Amino acid sequence: MCRAEDLFVDRVSQHFICPIGKGVIEDPIVTPCGHTFCGPCLQGWLNTRRQCPTDRLPVTHKQLIPNWLVLNYLSELNVKCDHHTQGCIWVGKWNELNAHLKQCQAALPKIRFWLKYHVPFGQQIRVTGNCDQLGNWDPKKAFPLKFSQGDTWEGELISTQSGRIEYKYCISYYDTGELLYWEAGANRIVYN
Repeated sequence: MCRAEDLFVDRVSQHFICPIGKGVIEDPIVTPCGHTFCGPCLQGWLNTRRQCPTDRLPVTHKQLIPNWLVLNYLSELNVKCDHHTQGCIWVGKWNELNAHLKQCQAALPKIRFWLKYHVPFGQQIRVTGNCDQLGNWDPKKAFPLKFSQGDTWEGELISTQSGRIEYKYCISYYDTGELLYWEAGANRIVYN
């Protein structure tokens, strides 16, 4: 599968555009007749046709070899993160992109908390629960929500834990974090 040309910071020569997918060559492989394509693009092509897309000479899957020269050249080009439209500002070498994507904050799931509830001045609503980001049920380490007009409390955190997260709202003093009230009833649950 090709990589979109607009994700590259550095200019990409037209020699490195895949003739099949029309994007920048990814996982480059070369045919016996010397043409380079994206590995996935050419593999898909050869599933229905047994010829080079450029000169129509016969080609089989077994004849394909990696094009290390193209791979090494492209891996040194600067690219934007795949999630730059979601706000990620990372720019780096293409060969560093996979490591970045594993930890990209823009790609991680977000949990949004929202509650409409009146509390007296000097008090704050927090969220505590069964993960580090929510304080592991310790109200002093709970995630604080921000107050906005109309007694609305909200906050968003990037989840580093997958699966089931249990939580409750609590009210504490704004300055000390001392617990005043713990939400009654069963724990609230969110899955991510």
